[in-house]
Amino acid sequence: MVEDKRKLELYEKALDWITENSTSRADLYDTLSEALGMSDDEIIKAQFSTLTDFMDNEFDLQISAFVQSGGNCLVIPLPTNRYNLGTKLGSIGLGVNDPLLITDDSDAPVRVKLMTENSTGCHFIKLFDKNDNLMDVSNMIQRVMNSVEEIRPELRRRLVDGKYHNSEELLDDMAELTSQVGEYKKTFYFPLTGTLDDGFGSTDTVSNRYLRNFKSEIAELIEKEQSNDLNNMKDYFDEDENARQKMVSAKWGIEEINQTLYGKVDFRLRVPFTAEEQEKVRDWIEGQNSDGFGEGLEQREIETEDGDLFVSMWNFGDDYFIYDEEEMAAHLAGQSLGGISQ
Repeated sequence: MVEDKRKLELYEKALDWITENSTSRADLYDTLSEALGMSDDEIIKAQFSTLTDFMDNEFDLQISAFVQSGGNCLVIPLPTNRYNLGTKLGSIGLGVNDPLLITDDSDAPVRVKLMTENSTGCHFIKLFDKNDNLMDVSNMIQRVMNSVEEIRPELRRRLVDGKYHNSEELLDDMAELTSQVGEYKKTFYFPLTGTLDDGFGSTDTVSNRYLRNFKSEIAELIEKEQSNDLNNMKDYFDEDENARQKMVSAKWGIEEINQTLYGKVDFRLRVPFTAEEQEKVRDWIEGQNSDGFGEGLEQREIETEDGDLFVSMWNFGDDYFIYDEEEMAAHLAGQSLGGISQ
């Protein structure tokens, strides 16, 4: 077993090497073997295992942005929000709508360079290039910080091992790892309504059949509403702490069943809800839907040849419902027996 002093020396050497070279874990292994004069493979592996366990205790990217415009410059700790970014950029004559692409080119009108003294941060920085802007980087850091705690050690290991080539790959893998944490799934369904504005002061409610013609556009609209939010929707649930702790994620979407388009919420859970918790979750979903969902889904138009289409996940009618899978199956069975079609 490696002594604590030896572990610290090993850690410091590794951290220095990673910071300077943004190396992979395999390269680090070889370098430590040579730098520390270790030839016994088993001893090296044991010590390297201790090192990586030690390093995996933390997942702090510690990234800042160096922004230079003309003779003015500033350092911005990340992540930051749009308002704070605008305030800081204003001090050197820039705004959040200015092109703030990641580049170390000294000839660029605005130079934005990412900096870190953290080993994981070095690998994270490599995911961004001149096609990414400063707000993209800040938002991605925030998403990593908001990730489910259970996935962070594996996410960090994959990042250090060079699994990701860009931020999109990291984001996709975060979603996959998160889904694996949620062993249990719970889905709630509800009806959708649509309103068509012809642009001349007339609005009409459209049929579900009409909504189905714009299924992909509606799905994209709902996805965009959630992707613009750096938090997962489950983070806004505060009706019951036990139920909240069970949630891994909550995602709104749509699903076509028996030629009818429904809205839905898919929950990934660590353990199932109790009956009491489920009712609180149901009430919360209704509250989210009746408020327009997100930042105002009902106000986001879908352009059609007939006018602007607006979609809502809630209505005042007595036929409005929020059903789980079993209740939805019974509802559909009742429609089938009753000969109801839409």
